Amino acid sequence: MPTAFPDIDVLEDVLDVAARAPSAGNAQPWRWHVDRGGIRLLADWTRSLGDSDDDRRDVILSCGAVLHHCAVALAAAGWSSRIQRTPDDTVLAALELHRSDPGEGTRELAAAITGRRADRRSYHGALPAGTVELLVLRAERFGVRLAVVPSARWARLGDAEFALRYGDPAPGHAGDDAVMLVVATETDSDAARLRAGEAISDLTLAAASLGLASCPLTNPLKDPRNRLALTCEVFDGEAHPQALIKLGPRPDGELPPAEDRRSVAETTTFDLDRDRSVVDDVEPFAP
Repeated sequence: MPTAFPDIDVLEDVLDVAARAPSAGNAQPWRWHVDRGGIRLLADWTRSLGDSDDDRRDVILSCGAVLHHCAVALAAAGWSSRIQRTPDDTVLAALELHRSDPGEGTRELAAAITGRRADRRSYHGALPAGTVELLVLRAERFGVRLAVVPSARWARLGDAEFALRYGDPAPGHAGDDAVMLVVATETDSDAARLRAGEAISDLTLAAASLGLASCPLTNPLKDPRNRLALTCEVFDGEAHPQALIKLGPRPDGELPPAEDRRSVAETTTFDLDRDRSVVDDVEPFAP
């Protein structure tokens, strides 16, 4: 058990910020349990959008993203996380906390949390040189593969949806200079999906810190034929696509409106004595 622990107010601020993590359909399918041993992340299956394996993948990816957001917010508040990942239908991960001064890279990611949006608008213009290569290296830190989807293989459907174009030509149109990236894992297990969700969080925050727009997408992968075709073309059949990330210059330099988030009270169970959980010289987290 840690000898020091954050004040409850710090934890509430951190979890409130972490709730801004991307999730499929903005479902926010997670719960937290906090006690003196640390923070546990649980999947909230009641918020799954369906009963298929694709829906399960969406839940695990979303939980991975909020796990990473939480670790970044904690680190910026002066608490490093030792994460034990135990993906099953109950506890997905446990975070043991230790005091640690945040580095500059952590501060930049944490500051980007409030400026990250799932931006489905059209992007126009080229990415800065080296951007994709930088993100590929970041993905590798999570044991995740990242590659570019050929521009001829995806299209917009209306104003806000996207599709892959394999086999019969999909409806839709280009009208978008974005780069479409695919996040893939060596296995298709829940453990791999959780790490992919963490990578999605890291990659989209890194993009936001560079002033770029991004939008994680999973619906285009729900057609098994398209998912398999993408696997074969981009990864020679040796990886499992988990999500796409649309990336490009921010349209008009402005952010789209933020979506509503569930409150800490709705998602979190605290098993703490408020009077005994105070640590000296800890400031509430404010990105």
